[in-house]
Amino acid sequence: MERKERKERAERGTNERLRVKKKKNMNAKHINQQYSLVEFLTVKGFQPVSIKGSDYWYRSMIRETEQTASFKVDSGKNLWYDHGMGKGGTLIDLACLLFQTDDVKRVMREIKSSFFSFHPHPTNKPISARKSKGLRVIGNHELRDPKLMEYLQSRGIAPEVGSQFCTELYYENKGRLFRSIAFENVSQGYELSGPGFKSSLAPKDISFLDNGRAKLSVFEGFMDFLSYQMLPVFHVADSDYLILNSLSFLSRTPAYIARYERLFLFLDNDKAGMKAASQLRVRHPQVIDMSVFYSGHKDLNDFLTQTPIAYEQRASDSTIPETGPKASTRPFRPVQ
Repeated sequence: MERKERKERAERGTNERLRVKKKKNMNAKHINQQYSLVEFLTVKGFQPVSIKGSDYWYRSMIRETEQTASFKVDSGKNLWYDHGMGKGGTLIDLACLLFQTDDVKRVMREIKSSFFSFHPHPTNKPISARKSKGLRVIGNHELRDPKLMEYLQSRGIAPEVGSQFCTELYYENKGRLFRSIAFENVSQGYELSGPGFKSSLAPKDISFLDNGRAKLSVFEGFMDFLSYQMLPVFHVADSDYLILNSLSFLSRTPAYIARYERLFLFLDNDKAGMKAASQLRVRHPQVIDMSVFYSGHKDLNDFLTQTPIAYEQRASDSTIPETGPKASTRPFRPVQ
């Protein structure tokens, strides 16, 4: 009887070890499939010397400093090979060498932590490499590039607001690396913006921030949406947000606006914006056109950057009545 119990305990122990090993192998496979080697190296501060097709060439980061790049990452296969060392492998293999440990469990934690610390929205999946309009996308992480931050500030947007709603996308074009502010849409495409640059990453579509609210605020572009976040006096209580990203997508709005009792429009003060507001008013009678409150300005961002004063009040105190915003009773301060 005792011998039988010992045998059963031994079998249970063996089965548990096999289960743990299987889980560990599955987790390692998931890490190698989920995360891009190129993005991991970028997060760790390593930039390619040259890009040839899907091959990214680096000066080896696992050997002594070298003059000629001999470390290659195949971004299509997500594998690396160090020609000077004569060795290659997966992301976890590389991370073990970088972190100087054979503890795979620890390495997997380190990899996840590296990516998580650079993503403002943990639910966002890393962007896999793909092409759009001649751009080869490498990946994305939290907004942190100084030039992009300066650009946001030149548009009147605080860094923390930009980081809350946007990511930093990096891509290759004709062998050169670039970075851009990226704002996601419902089809997992992105609107791109930066100093002297405006484009999009296909598929282009509407952006929709659904929090299950009773009202909907509609914006023409994401920079106007970010500007709205900087102007508490305009804030609409109990509101979701729809960013068109192009007036050509106006025909896609019925599916989004049907359930809302009130619509607040923050469109441009031009013929196209007024025409769009008129069309929405026909489809949805409970429309409040907010552009009247920034009349004399092209759009909400123009109002934010060109008005020499801004309202100094807390967002929680700045909800507006459904007839529109009233002047603040608080002191004004210059826009930074």
